[in-house]
Amino acid sequence: MALYEREQARLAALMEECLLEDDNDVTAIHYDDASDPDEEDILETDDHNSDTEQDISDDDVDDNDDSALYFLGKDNQSKWNKHCPRKNVRTRAVNKISDMPGAKPAMKGTKSMLDIWQHFLDADILRAVVAYTNKHIESVCDNYTRERDAKLTDITEIQALIGLLYLAGALKSNRLNVEDLWNNQGTGIEIFRLVMGKNRFLFLLQNLRFDDMETRDERKRVDKLAPIRDFFDTFVSKCKLAYSPFENITIDEKLEAFRGRCAFRQYIPSKPNKYGIKIFALADSKTYYTVNMEVYLGKQPDGLYATDNSASEVVRRLCEPIRGSCRNVTCDNWFTGVDLIHRLLNEYKLTFLGTIRKNKRELPIEFSKPTGRPIGS
Repeated sequence: MALYEREQARLAALMEECLLEDDNDVTAIHYDDASDPDEEDILETDDHNSDTEQDISDDDVDDNDDSALYFLGKDNQSKWNKHCPRKNVRTRAVNKISDMPGAKPAMKGTKSMLDIWQHFLDADILRAVVAYTNKHIESVCDNYTRERDAKLTDITEIQALIGLLYLAGALKSNRLNVEDLWNNQGTGIEIFRLVMGKNRFLFLLQNLRFDDMETRDERKRVDKLAPIRDFFDTFVSKCKLAYSPFENITIDEKLEAFRGRCAFRQYIPSKPNKYGIKIFALADSKTYYTVNMEVYLGKQPDGLYATDNSASEVVRRLCEPIRGSCRNVTCDNWFTGVDLIHRLLNEYKLTFLGTIRKNKRELPIEFSKPTGRPIGS
């Protein structure tokens, strides 16, 4: 019983967080946000927190009959029960998850943290990164007077680079200047100097590539995410294969800070880092494991990668890995819609919990006039 009560308290705290504006995003690691000078730069202002939607005016709707068993929405169709359902009933089938949380068969045989890491960034991915990076280094090596300043890389060095980036984040050093990390006067971090030189670190960051530069322009005609599409999709697919989440799932956005040139850079004034790349993610509410995610790219060119960016379609795409599993999805009011709730229940066998804007046409007028009502009613 104590375990159940703790879980309910945790869910209540999670719901309370959803009711507040989330202004506590962690600053992403970036070093001068270097970008391709040929990259098209487009900045969009995000309306995630906008409440401009006005479906039906409160003044145009009559109050409900107090004697009715339900409240009637402003659309005169949606019905909301006035009384809570009975609690001493059998658990509904839609609330019984069909697969147990935990590691999936793809993780069988993993025994160490390194084994787990290599599931997500395996040898095939690293070999591709090394090949694309070396190809780019060969194209710019003539710009360096010393051959050693532009030498080719390998898997071991790329792994070391990733390790240093992890370490910088773990030590809360992602806001420090690179000069400070490599300082040899007692204030730097020794392991950085022992792994590689500062200039080599910056060189690798500047020349790291995840695709073939020779075919990039052609691919960008139909996909803004072409420079990292294969890498990103492969990584996300491995996230889906590795772990089955607990019964409660959260969908939200995060803004990865970035001020370089980018065709889908976002400006969100309510965020601590106002400029960046927006990512929608579906995560386990208990373990915080990311099951699925997608980068917001704005309007894509017509073709294979063109997508509907409406809130309901974003939720549906993110929920595909848990379709039919009878889990619960929690979102904030940008995503929440009554039509979406019905669709998730009927087509995906998923229940839904979320805040909702008071001007939605399906809501009763009473819900938007709390004056005189007891707290929690």
